[in-house]
Amino acid sequence: MNPRVDVVVLTWNDAGLLDAAVESALGSTGVDVGVVVVDNGSDPPATPPGDERVVLLRNPANRGVAAGRNQGAAAAAAPWLCFLDSDARLAPDCLAWLVAAVADDPGRGMAAPVFTGQAPQASAGRGPSVARKLARGLGMTASYRPVRRHHQSRWEVDFAIGACQLWRRSAFEEVGGFDEGYFYGPEDIDACRRLRRSGLGVVQVADARCDHPPRRRHRRLATGPGLRHGLALARYYLGPVRPHAQP
Repeated sequence: MNPRVDVVVLTWNDAGLLDAAVESALGSTGVDVGVVVVDNGSDPPATPPGDERVVLLRNPANRGVAAGRNQGAAAAAAPWLCFLDSDARLAPDCLAWLVAAVADDPGRGMAAPVFTGQAPQASAGRGPSVARKLARGLGMTASYRPVRRHHQSRWEVDFAIGACQLWRRSAFEEVGGFDEGYFYGPEDIDACRRLRRSGLGVVQVADARCDHPPRRRHRRLATGPGLRHGLALARYYLGPVRPHAQP
């Protein structure tokens, strides 16, 4: 029997990208897939592909990344949860590789792929320092500190970005999901930190492939999203470390 995976796709004014993301999830092999699309107040409203495996949740306004993903997870029922950005595309066997990497080791709670055409450290690695985050935000570097050793097919990392994360549902629930005190980043890094503090690991998988463009540069400090992201980073680096998410 194939493992059951529910893929949560959060969208906000990304109608031109959403269909391909959902269809890539529905085309997964080696797993039984359901998709939960959370439309975070898009204008016009999102219209995902019509398929009985797709559930659509609509929000009248943008609730933020963490709250939207938690909402999708609450509507899902599978023992495995994948959080997928609307501009990402799963390879057919990506979810199967990710599930296997976590299922093979009870000490792991989450797995992430390597994005096509990018180095592993472009999307995962050691916990980023303030200097590293600032350098990425300013476009001075595109990578985090690597942890992979040559020829490894799976390797432990401190965190992986939220564009594609595969969680054991029990682990996601144990840490309380994403911290909704973060509207727009770094809820993904925070969740990984809390997962590791709970005693469970994060693994990156070379054979799991996913297409995802390099991070879109819309976090300029002079913009509303940029200011909000900057405040969230200050909270992450300067605030207390919580074992569970803030509702």
